[in-house]
Amino acid sequence: MGNRRMVHEKKAKERHYTALFKGYALQLVFRFVLFGAAIWSFICAPLQLSMSEGFGFAHGFTLIDFIFIVLVADMVTKFIPNAKLSVGSLKQYRRFHVPTAALFKNGREGLVAYGREMIDQGKLAVEGIPEKLRAATEETLQGLSDTKDSITKILGNFAIFRLLPFKDSQLEAPLPLRDQIRHDRYREIIPVLIFWIVFNAALFILFSVLGIFTQQLALVWVLFYFLFDMICVVLWCPLQVVFMKNRCCTTCQIFNWDALMTVTPLLFFVFDLSTAWFAWPLLVMAIVIVVHWELAFIRHPERFDERTNASLQCANCNDKLCVIRDPLLTKLKNLPEPIGSIVANVPTSEPETHQEASSSANAEN
Repeated sequence: MGNRRMVHEKKAKERHYTALFKGYALQLVFRFVLFGAAIWSFICAPLQLSMSEGFGFAHGFTLIDFIFIVLVADMVTKFIPNAKLSVGSLKQYRRFHVPTAALFKNGREGLVAYGREMIDQGKLAVEGIPEKLRAATEETLQGLSDTKDSITKILGNFAIFRLLPFKDSQLEAPLPLRDQIRHDRYREIIPVLIFWIVFNAALFILFSVLGIFTQQLALVWVLFYFLFDMICVVLWCPLQVVFMKNRCCTTCQIFNWDALMTVTPLLFFVFDLSTAWFAWPLLVMAIVIVVHWELAFIRHPERFDERTNASLQCANCNDKLCVIRDPLLTKLKNLPEPIGSIVANVPTSEPETHQEASSSANAEN
């Protein structure tokens, strides 16, 4: 009974709702309401969804103006490194790259040696500390440098690990590991890219053949993607389950593709000058976001993989966006064929220590 209770309490603690998750959940509710308003307008007031006739303050502040502001605001956050977003989105920035032992020449020993070096430098800096703090600081630094175990222990604390300054050379993976990261990523994203192009082209052709493809329908289409993007983050992501089979949003290789995927229907109006003031700014911003994301990967693939970036490892995650998705995925795996087999290879979050993850990543290489 005691062990069972401890396991239950541990799971409850691991599955708590973080402030970030609550923020995304509120966004999901907001996007659902916005999508509902668009459906109502599509039926009762289609002019309010017209990109050529309803957009712009010359017509008064209408629903389409509000939609434009919301989409722009959402995209702008992706350019802000300290925005309140998941590390899955922010991993492209250097400040969120914490190296694992796999990036050090001698693995864990190299990591420990670097920790000792930082402590030695800290000792030199003690001279600049006020007298009242100097004795305590010197005692702490001396205690840390007495044994290798103490260094290893402190490096196992991810919060402290993030404070260490790392050189650019310490953030670069060996060429074979870099190639493996690229290979694994392309294997995940290429099927998604092909599916997205074919799926949207097929829908466009279908709507055109039926004679129902209008500016209003395109905007409802955009808002459906805008809503479903947050469903993928909070509840369930079919692209993860069917194509990528990655563990969670944190390790998602297309997290910031959402901007361009959301406004994909606007691509069918790119040559319609009457919609240019609405469609073009959104398309340009979305393309810039994706290009910035892909350039970050080309230059620094280590930032995008948990084998080389400890920020992406489950044990170091503070986002906990899997709080609903993981239990749901576990239930799907227990369903009969073919659903069970489709999701069978999709990993879920597993507790591990920073040291264990770093060691296993190093051992693989």
